[in-house]
Amino acid sequence: MIYRICFIITLFFSQAFSEDYLWPIKAKREITAVFGEERPGRYHTGVDIRTFGEIGYHLVAIDDGYISRIRTSSKGYGKTIYLTLHDGNTAVYAHLDHFTPEVDNLVNALHEDYGKYTIDHKIDPDDYPVKKGDLLGYSGDTGGVSGPHLHFEIRDGYGQPVNPFQYSLDLPDNLPPEAESIAVIPLDENAIIDGFSEQKIFPLQKINDNEYVLADTIFAFGNIGIAIKTLDKISGQHFNFGIYSINLLLDAQFIYSMQYNKIDWGDASKIYTERSYSLAREGYGKYYHIFSHHENQSLPFINSKSRQGFVFDQKIVHDAIIDILDFAGNKIEIRAYFVSDTLPYFDYSTKFHENNCTITFKADEKVRPQFYLTEPISTDQLIPTEYYEMGDNTFLIENIIPPFNVLQISGKNSSGISSPPTFHMKPQQDFENINGEFNIKHYEQGIFISFKENIFSGMEAFLSLKKEGKLYSHQLKRDSKLTLTSGILSPSNLENVTELKIYYESSTPYEIFSMELSGDIIYPDSSFQIELLDGQLLLTGKAHTFYDTTFVWSRSVNTSQPKEGQIIAGPYFLKPYLIPFNNEIQLDMAIEPIYTTSNIGIYYYNQKKFEWNYLPSQLASDSMYISTSILSGEIFAVIEENNPPKLSDFIPDLNGTYYSSDLEHISFNVIDSFSGLEGETDVIVKLDDNPVVFEYNSYQNKVRYPLKYNLKKGAHTLYVQASDRVGNRTIIKGDFYIK
Repeated sequence: MIYRICFIITLFFSQAFSEDYLWPIKAKREITAVFGEERPGRYHTGVDIRTFGEIGYHLVAIDDGYISRIRTSSKGYGKTIYLTLHDGNTAVYAHLDHFTPEVDNLVNALHEDYGKYTIDHKIDPDDYPVKKGDLLGYSGDTGGVSGPHLHFEIRDGYGQPVNPFQYSLDLPDNLPPEAESIAVIPLDENAIIDGFSEQKIFPLQKINDNEYVLADTIFAFGNIGIAIKTLDKISGQHFNFGIYSINLLLDAQFIYSMQYNKIDWGDASKIYTERSYSLAREGYGKYYHIFSHHENQSLPFINSKSRQGFVFDQKIVHDAIIDILDFAGNKIEIRAYFVSDTLPYFDYSTKFHENNCTITFKADEKVRPQFYLTEPISTDQLIPTEYYEMGDNTFLIENIIPPFNVLQISGKNSSGISSPPTFHMKPQQDFENINGEFNIKHYEQGIFISFKENIFSGMEAFLSLKKEGKLYSHQLKRDSKLTLTSGILSPSNLENVTELKIYYESSTPYEIFSMELSGDIIYPDSSFQIELLDGQLLLTGKAHTFYDTTFVWSRSVNTSQPKEGQIIAGPYFLKPYLIPFNNEIQLDMAIEPIYTTSNIGIYYYNQKKFEWNYLPSQLASDSMYISTSILSGEIFAVIEENNPPKLSDFIPDLNGTYYSSDLEHISFNVIDSFSGLEGETDVIVKLDDNPVVFEYNSYQNKVRYPLKYNLKKGAHTLYVQASDRVGNRTIIKGDFYIK
């Protein structure tokens, strides 16, 4: 209780003593993103203010100060203005369409001086002083944007981003955050959650707008952490937002607290120590960790006393309270209960007789059995079935016939707690119709190898690892009707393993599936260079690319062919897929000599959008490999592409005739739908054989050059060259006329 009171007082004073800044844009107070939200590999360091698909809204000085810096680029923040304020903070306005005429004149002169469009120029304090409310420029869609908006930041005197809502720039809000589910995450190899070693998601039940509860008690043992899937709503706003603060108490003891008031630029790569990378990659959405990590305890928004999970090792019930707040102080409370124990398992035997089955529980077992019939294929349909009590804790089930010939058994003990389900079928020796596929999941706490059957076998199975000519066996546990999973393995278990095999236990062990494995171990404190798939892939990286010892592996996969190219190497799925990289890894992919002069590049496959995306690539000096830098495990391929960029909508029209006073600029559209353009450096524009410094708007796919003077009468030559990122080139040259 004391902690909560202190938090509320801190929140009150941080707002009460903040500067009274103006809203930075003459537009409706509607936002699309807040400070601290997750972006790929980084944090969102400001607020995004909506401009409703339009450009040209007035941007104003939020307080007295001076323009201290100007940037223009076809990437990133696009056209950006930095306003240093009288209190030492700096306000950043990004993605502008244009500046004021005075600043535009300066920028045009700087473009000519630098000889390029991309500039980053600092300005003396006395050159461009401004007063609170002065016009600074106009909102736009320049740089790396998905649509017109204003990205606005406040940076402190050290240049670090701080939450703009601390400075009277927040919005009226009486809506609390919302929560959907919690994930319970094993943090070491001995942790068990509801009978399993993998992370597990539990839905939350909403009691009212401010209270949620976990409907079921969670059985957990060992060192575990909690993550929460949550979002914020703001009154009158039409989007979902990131939350501001999370606090966790366990048995009334402080466990974790964070509050997004400040973020340091150098901490961007640590975002996935504070957010769940693996849950997002598995398609479960965005989860906030409610436990600290040994690499993030210095993050400025996490309480330094926060704990790295908690150990459940005594058979007692634990009460967890999670408070989630937005900046306005609206709060929800989530209660969850944990039992420091494993789920009950009942000791019983099954015996099949033709189409019947008898189930006998251990004599002293007090159980309320639950029996269902299901199909042996991938379906969740369950049919409750009648049973007969035969005495001596024995039960009889009749008429177990196809297609519902798989028996699912579970039960409740005297406390009403259900055991995990088990699955049974009349023993068979016909394995011909059984097949399946391996799945290797590498989490930070270890590795799980699972085998998913295409049809239920009803057999016990084990995993065989072939290493240096020897076989090492691991018993598999049936996690669900069709899935068999190993216990948690360490990366060292897979060192030098070249093949995985699945065997069923029978009078003669029967191999049903095998898979080659090509991988190696990377140690956190060592740099590395490893070779995979007989030299088809080379990986080179620095020390501390991973926080812990990690197994890296790859295999060939099948994907769709790109619409505008041809795969010439790969595709290869490089893993781990569920662990983030802290540093870039250089990936080299072998290519045939015939392709070394072709328009080729390395691409990764976006499995959500089913499309290939280019990665900046470079041929090695010996032309046997092509290389790129990667920050995650993905499906990679080398793709040859021969479609050049398309140029259209020229102003002036080639062969057209104009009055000089009517022609204010040169512009055209440039589109490359596959590898794309790197930026303005991939475009060359010459007027009468003289290169010009133009603006390239990557969102609009538009090149524009404002004419500085009226052109003379007569013929003028326009030369345009556009190259995509793999070297395909389009050149258009022609004359237009001034009369």
